Amino acid sequence: MKNYYLALMVSALLTLNIYADDVEEVVVTSALTSQNASDLKDPLHVVDGDDVATGGIQSLGETVDELLGVHAADFGAAVGQPVVRGMSGSRVRILENGVVVRDVGTLGPDHINDVNLLNTQQIEVVKGPSALLYANGGAGGVINVVDNSIAKTDFTKRTISVGAETQSVNNGEAKNFSYENNVSGFNVTFAASDSLFENYELPGGALYPEEHHDEEHSDSEGDEEHDESSLKFLENSDVENTYTKFGVSKVGDWGYVGLSYSDNEGVMGVPFHVEAHGEHDEDHVDSEDEHDEHEGERIFSQIDSTKFDIKGSFNTDGYSFVNKVDFSFRDSSYSHLEGHAEEEGHDEDHSESEEEHGHEEPTLFQTDATELGLIFDVGSDDVTRKFVVNVADQDSSIIGEEAFMQPVSTKETTMGYFSARDFGTYRLDYGIRYDDISRSGSVSHHDEDHAEDEEGELEYYNQDLSTLSYAINFDQDFSQNLSVNLGLSSFERAPDVVELFMNGPHLATGRFEMGNPNLDTETSNNVDLTFNYQKDNMYATFAYYQNSVSNYIYLKDEEHGEDHDSEGEEEHEGLMHAEFVQEDASLEGYEFEVGSTYQLANGTLDLSFGRDVVEGTLDAGGFIPRMAPSRNFYSASYSESDYTFSAVLKDVADHDNVAEENEMMTEGYKMLNLKLVKDYQIGKANLRLAAFANNALDQVARNSTSFVKDAVPLPGRNVGLSFRLTY
Repeated sequence: MKNYYLALMVSALLTLNIYADDVEEVVVTSALTSQNASDLKDPLHVVDGDDVATGGIQSLGETVDELLGVHAADFGAAVGQPVVRGMSGSRVRILENGVVVRDVGTLGPDHINDVNLLNTQQIEVVKGPSALLYANGGAGGVINVVDNSIAKTDFTKRTISVGAETQSVNNGEAKNFSYENNVSGFNVTFAASDSLFENYELPGGALYPEEHHDEEHSDSEGDEEHDESSLKFLENSDVENTYTKFGVSKVGDWGYVGLSYSDNEGVMGVPFHVEAHGEHDEDHVDSEDEHDEHEGERIFSQIDSTKFDIKGSFNTDGYSFVNKVDFSFRDSSYSHLEGHAEEEGHDEDHSESEEEHGHEEPTLFQTDATELGLIFDVGSDDVTRKFVVNVADQDSSIIGEEAFMQPVSTKETTMGYFSARDFGTYRLDYGIRYDDISRSGSVSHHDEDHAEDEEGELEYYNQDLSTLSYAINFDQDFSQNLSVNLGLSSFERAPDVVELFMNGPHLATGRFEMGNPNLDTETSNNVDLTFNYQKDNMYATFAYYQNSVSNYIYLKDEEHGEDHDSEGEEEHEGLMHAEFVQEDASLEGYEFEVGSTYQLANGTLDLSFGRDVVEGTLDAGGFIPRMAPSRNFYSASYSESDYTFSAVLKDVADHDNVAEENEMMTEGYKMLNLKLVKDYQIGKANLRLAAFANNALDQVARNSTSFVKDAVPLPGRNVGLSFRLTY
């Protein structure tokens, strides 16, 4: 144990230092208040784009995983869906430049969030009641990825940036390019990236989770297994991606208007995937043979998405009671093709040959959506008042072998009002939103005797739900050093499309999942209390929250012994049976951080300690499945004029508050991440070099929030280098 803390103190770092001085000037672009981050007392984190660019390319969830209260639910290297204060899925809304990302991320844990972190200016993470101001249903929180593709102010000079990165754990490499300039009065931006990461290496023993749970395993046996697996790579954990984005805008005294277009294409391996069978033994789903049968087989997903955005702001110059109108429009198309191929020498595009090799046909997940948003500023010098109107249409479909849901059409209409007033020593914010959500879909009912011969009879449903949500935030300054924020909110969330209309085998989770078209609205009543203290070189924050959820929706696995007769096995195609059900639940937790900054002879040293804890329980008894573990963070950072050397040790506790149905305990781990960033001025150009070592201790690590934590551990030690030349 001592060597961990010795390594920490010697190396020194804070990879995501949200209290650093450079964050104070960051404007929270997606909030209705447009305040500086330093002025906001509610639970908000702003991750600077430089931290994202120099820490190694990761999924969105892994990028924000070191923030207090934020975890990742991973499914290999490409997929890391964010979990905020124990809530995930559609309870955490992902935004890009303030607009909801409408992909298929909520259709399954093996699907990516369709955001690219290339050229990111900042990532805004909002927890608790304030999430109401961003998007509907975000009772857990909101994560907004911000870039400058549509510039709101004129560029004063041409900027060209070229970069590259290499990683050791996956023999990976990436290249990127960006351009910004004002051409004939128009602000033009262009960004492109290309990356290829092979299967990632695992720490010794990572593929033998049973050795950690079997108390009768001898130490010698464990050591032997570690040696045998020391060079193991996780099959189908590779990622290949190509991304381009173009933007243009015009700025004047009247405001600004612009448009952007992005194209995101990629191929990623699927590291866990079971097969549906007509019959099986009781232990089939949980056995290693279930996963081993795919060794040597290529299982992959092809991603293709496009987004077209129009965004702007118009100043009325006092011609009416409306001061300003902000508007946005997005047309997006996203497709996700899952298929099988031979491991060697097979091009994933040749899916036609799959039948010849005995593989099932591929499955196409697709979402097409349009969204229009308007924000009317009707405030005065003393009071902020904004009225919001938002309309969205979304069509989701699944076609092919794993079509576990019939096509669904969703229409959303939102009206909201936000008001804020600063009274000197205290500030009061209030927000209310009304959402009308209509979902049209169907459920296929199979005759048990002819399940394989017919598509089944379709029963159609039209669900119209109206939800009303509100939030109040109260900020009070008790002194120059101490302030408190109290947030109260009530969120109503309409059931998601999967929760309503899912009905079939979901091979990525190893379950036969069934939705319920009669699910009711979920209501989250949240209390959030935060204390902030800062004096001289010391700072501290403490946040306590309690979330009481009525009609909490979750996927419940069948209990052992249920439905295991031969008839049930055939009906569920040999998979574990799971249903989306509703029960009252409670989530309670706290986040704490204390730190100090020291001015040394040549630079600044920052040391901090943080801890986050969350527990999710069902009111009728038991725990919410796949909850996040408790964590301690030991962080330090040393900065001089042109370099920063930093390190963070994330100490993750064992997670044994598990659901009774088929969920195993997750062992804790210690994750040490190191980073060195150095800037060189070469004439008028700036060269930034970065070296990083993620999981420097090469620890076996699993996220308890993941469906596939036993079969898909986190990567081993990853040493990387990157450079970025800007001129």
